[in-house]
Amino acid sequence: MVLVPLISQSLCEYGDPCTTPDNVAGICVPVKSCQPAFEFFTQLQESGRVITPSERDEIQSLHCGTFRNLPHVCCATSKVQLNPDGMSVLQRQTCGVYPIRKVTYGHEARLMGFPWMALLVYDDERDPYKCGGSIISEQYVLTAAHCVKGRERTILYVRLGEHRKSTPIDCVTLGPQTTCAPAPVEVRIAEFIIHPKYRSVYNDIALLRLERKVEPDRHIKPICLPIYDNLRTKENEQYVLSGWGRTETGNSSDVLRVAIIPQVDLISCQNQLRPFGLTYQLDHTHICAGAKNLVDACKGDSGGPIGYTGIYNEWSRFIQYGVVTVGVSNCGETNVPGIYANVSHYMQWITDHIRPE
Repeated sequence: MVLVPLISQSLCEYGDPCTTPDNVAGICVPVKSCQPAFEFFTQLQESGRVITPSERDEIQSLHCGTFRNLPHVCCATSKVQLNPDGMSVLQRQTCGVYPIRKVTYGHEARLMGFPWMALLVYDDERDPYKCGGSIISEQYVLTAAHCVKGRERTILYVRLGEHRKSTPIDCVTLGPQTTCAPAPVEVRIAEFIIHPKYRSVYNDIALLRLERKVEPDRHIKPICLPIYDNLRTKENEQYVLSGWGRTETGNSSDVLRVAIIPQVDLISCQNQLRPFGLTYQLDHTHICAGAKNLVDACKGDSGGPIGYTGIYNEWSRFIQYGVVTVGVSNCGETNVPGIYANVSHYMQWITDHIRPE
């Protein structure tokens, strides 16, 4: 799609509220995320005709900024759509293939059972594994903003396909048979994409664009995201949490662990976390879960996923619904939930910031 150059001055930031020339409430989004603008340019390209001066003026009047080298327009809220470029990246892949049928709380994950897990490796000999993430495509990892904000120069690479951090090759023996996973893959980061409105527990989400694509393998596969309407509106009673965070002993886990945690409504969550220092108001951009069997997201799980199985394009798949965000000082406390960024709320931002390569 060839876009008309937009030369007016930047008026606002990505995702800011704006008002269209017709005095309609809108949002500043890339051109392709605005259905009328996208359809106009698509038809213009297909017809091969030249844009008229009046059409050019109308498009110019919508311009609200240029971010990441992409022109943005003020789009009526009701006309905003998930970005087709980002959607094409997510839709064309096989994701969320989930061999596990049963998970108990606080146990070691099955080898290659969570192939979308990513481990961020920092330049810190004492604590190199501060955060996790999830593979959402061949070239993008989803994590938390607090894991990368101000730390970009200290992150050495992302490790994919890891299970036990202390062993170069991970194997498991069941009876007479030993199964080994391929070696983990380490990839440097080409770009850190942090939500522009990240602040404490708000918008604690980030994307990492890897310096190269990583082909799917037995131990490396992307997780599904809630790209369809039925998934973005779904309410789950429980979630599966996975990560290498602190265990009940207080030590960082050497092996990937998984747990089932119940969903907690936001009002109850707010009340339960207030004594532990939560001063911010939770809203629809958050998910609360945990508060059972001392299983929770602890230090080292940050940026990792919570998800659950669901019907994804007519297939049963594992879908990520949350990102472990900045919590409060409640790790390991009885009956105290954790806070997660609500991935369904951020699908617009995610599809606006991942691109086909």
